[in-house]
Amino acid sequence: MNVFLKKSIPNFITLSNLFLGFTSIILLSLSLNDSASYVQTACYLILIACILDSFDGKIARKLNISSDFGKEIDSLADLVSFCIVPSLLVFVYYILLASQLSFILLLFRGSFPLMFGAVRLAKYNSLKDMRESEKYLGLPTPANAILICSLILFTYNMPYRAIMGSSNKFFDLCNSLLSNIFIFEYMILFISIISSMLLMSKINFEKFPLISFRINKKNNLDLLKLILFLIILGVSFADKSYDIVLLLFIMIYIFGNMIKYLVNLIKK
Repeated sequence: MNVFLKKSIPNFITLSNLFLGFTSIILLSLSLNDSASYVQTACYLILIACILDSFDGKIARKLNISSDFGKEIDSLADLVSFCIVPSLLVFVYYILLASQLSFILLLFRGSFPLMFGAVRLAKYNSLKDMRESEKYLGLPTPANAILICSLILFTYNMPYRAIMGSSNKFFDLCNSLLSNIFIFEYMILFISIISSMLLMSKINFEKFPLISFRINKKNNLDLLKLILFLIILGVSFADKSYDIVLLLFIMIYIFGNMIKYLVNLIKK
């Protein structure tokens, strides 16, 4: 393979992530000035960006072409797609909802994913121990973006499911339980503030497993969990309940790691 082409593959993936973030910003801006809302589309684009982000670094390491430039451009793409866009999503969501919150208060509270995310990325770039750790120190910005996107998609799909129903009892049960939580109008804002603070926490969060069964038993187990999740997600697309699966998955990831951290803290 041509050396230039080889080096360009992970950077192209990273720039695609950045382009999706930019497109999301444009769509959310149009939502404020147009009769049509593109909030859901912006959420889908950021979820795709999260998938791309999980592969660029792994491909660079696999091809043995990791570079400082790649790390810097990846960090900039993360800032746009997983920090700026989630903050804008929260802001636009509540503006379109005609929330009673004052403009300034919404502006301040909606900025949490951006502010805490930017500080986290700066720390990650400057601290070698944090970059080379086996686990993430604090919630990674893509996970926070997935949480916010899945929260918004769920609330948008709740009225549709109430009318149409579902053919799957498991998804119906999950929908019923989650719907009771999100009756509260400001739940998304409240959760986004808490999850953004977790970006700067000392809680260890598991990393995405390597795509290989030749690493170790732990990676194999994590990889099997990932495959199981993808199977359930595939089934949920047929039933139009993918937002429930995404929301449950990211909540289990966040709260599961929080519980582990607290248990280990108590043991000490």
